[in-house]
Amino acid sequence: MGFIRIDFDEYLENTLILGSWWILCSLVFYYSRSIRLRKKSLLRILYLVLFLTGILLLDQWMDIPDNPVSIFLLILFWMGIAQFVAPVFFKKFQKSIFLVYGLVWIAFTLLRWNEAYLKEHHQLAILMLLIPIPFFLIIWVFEQWKRIKDLESQKNQAELAMLKNQINPHFLFNTLNNLYGLCVEKSDTAPEVVLKLSDMMRYTIYEGKKQEVLLSKEVDYIKNFLGLQQLRHRNEPQIDFEVNIDQDGLISPLLFIVPVENAFKHGVEKMTEGAFVRISLISGPEKLKFQIENNFDPESQDAKPGIGLENLKRRLELAYPARHSLVITQDKATYKVTMEILWN
Repeated sequence: MGFIRIDFDEYLENTLILGSWWILCSLVFYYSRSIRLRKKSLLRILYLVLFLTGILLLDQWMDIPDNPVSIFLLILFWMGIAQFVAPVFFKKFQKSIFLVYGLVWIAFTLLRWNEAYLKEHHQLAILMLLIPIPFFLIIWVFEQWKRIKDLESQKNQAELAMLKNQINPHFLFNTLNNLYGLCVEKSDTAPEVVLKLSDMMRYTIYEGKKQEVLLSKEVDYIKNFLGLQQLRHRNEPQIDFEVNIDQDGLISPLLFIVPVENAFKHGVEKMTEGAFVRISLISGPEKLKFQIENNFDPESQDAKPGIGLENLKRRLELAYPARHSLVITQDKATYKVTMEILWN
């Protein structure tokens, strides 16, 4: 039909076209889970498909060998692929990428006008488009190595901050005072409080140092924290913790405690009555969903945002790039945090 034309002497061009369609088709399958989390990803892939189809149809319609316009549009197409696959890397080096490929395209266009030279060095002219790719791949690998090191550094800082928050004098003394009162009353719950506090400190110090922990251990840690918080507050806040674990996967430690702590620090502790904290954690075969909702006193709300959630966002970006979602909503007297993580 003349729609597909293959010149068996043009190895590089055939490789580029085949590679373009191969990558486009692979993106749909490779990012299938991410597409379920973000529908915009599928639209971007469809736009790239339409763009490549338009380039090929335009090149066939113009019927100009080594058309500089088609080459320019193909460069933009590959930039779109790079921006989709590695958005952080592309954003950081986009000026360098545009500069390098701008110069390559200008050089290719100048060679294109010299017909005699182009016929002799046609493969070299096409190869000019591929030469920068290995260098950018090396830079990308180096950036991935830096990201891993940054993740370790951020994790260590978060663990240190979390350790300070969990065993700071205010938290520890309040818990010990309540424990002392239970001991004076000879309450049967005193040993349980000691066990909860001991388990929390052990988890923070030892388990928090690991790269990943079982989700069930993280749940036990939150339960101990909620138990001690319920003991501390005499206004008896309503605390609901719904857990449904279909898959006990491995997860980065101390991720959920930040929004849980905020719910008590900015909500329960500043209310005299009617305080509530509702937590839901659902782990399925494909993703993990964590949601926490609490009410607060609008008059005592601190307008300055804390660094806890900012650190949490950074940790999620480093540990689960393109595989997480963090949505924070707030109305007049209710605060909600929804976190989703796709299992690898």
